[in-house]
Amino acid sequence: MPTDLHTHDLIQQLKTIREEKHLSLQKICDTLDAANTHVSMSTVKKVFSEGSENEHFRYHDTLQPIARILLGVYGEDRGDSEIDALHASIRVKDELIERREKELAAAQTEHARRTEFLLKQIALKDERIDRLMSRVDVLLIQLQKLVDRCNNCPGHKTE
Repeated sequence: MPTDLHTHDLIQQLKTIREEKHLSLQKICDTLDAANTHVSMSTVKKVFSEGSENEHFRYHDTLQPIARILLGVYGEDRGDSEIDALHASIRVKDELIERREKELAAAQTEHARRTEFLLKQIALKDERIDRLMSRVDVLLIQLQKLVDRCNNCPGHKTE
């Protein structure tokens, strides 16, 4: 799946920093682990593999942690406006993700509230149906008694 232009550029920038700083994949993983951010070695390999700019990576779980580490630790001394732009882009995406997570949590809370309300309504309806069915049973018994009486009455003809 092709990536958007920003992700393509971000991956290229990460590869450039890795080359300039002569960072091994293991060093990147160690730096991520030291920052209490886990991205597996296999995922780091995929990000830095040839042609990865055109692959799809989950931004929040994969690219964001690597970009924070490489741009934050190794990119600051470059004074490059591109890196500043990437930092700004990462901040914007982080804010968007945080906003979406809050919206999702609010939607989940509302969904749970509505579900609880509907379940209570269903329980009330079930109770009402049970009461009505009990009344129907009583009425059927009374009707059967009346039919039996009529059948046993003198002058009643059975066919």
